[in-house]
Amino acid sequence: MRLLIASVGVLSVLLTGCGTVKGVATLMAFIDHPLVTASERGGTKQDILAIEQPKLITSIRGGTAQCFDYKLKNKGKKTDFFVAFTDKSQINANGFSTCAQALAGGRLNSNKLPRQK
Repeated sequence: MRLLIASVGVLSVLLTGCGTVKGVATLMAFIDHPLVTASERGGTKQDILAIEQPKLITSIRGGTAQCFDYKLKNKGKKTDFFVAFTDKSQINANGFSTCAQALAGGRLNSNKLPRQK
């Protein structure tokens, strides 16, 4: 299971535009953070809110869905992290950037759930 989460996390890091070395270092520092592990498993907005309140909430897809911004701290490091939801409050995107960066990169256009691995 840990390998699967790490593989998905590496893909998320690479898709958010981080450099490979920086992306792997970020992933290793935050792989065990509760928000990262919970969002990689899927779930709902309520599951994420039960762990931590976001620093910023952004409306996406014409106001039908939301994206949460977090500032993660772990092992002496800090990073941005976002979790985006479908119009039915299910997690469908996450990564080590902000909602604004993910939105600008076209990562938050879909309302579909990610394919199961």
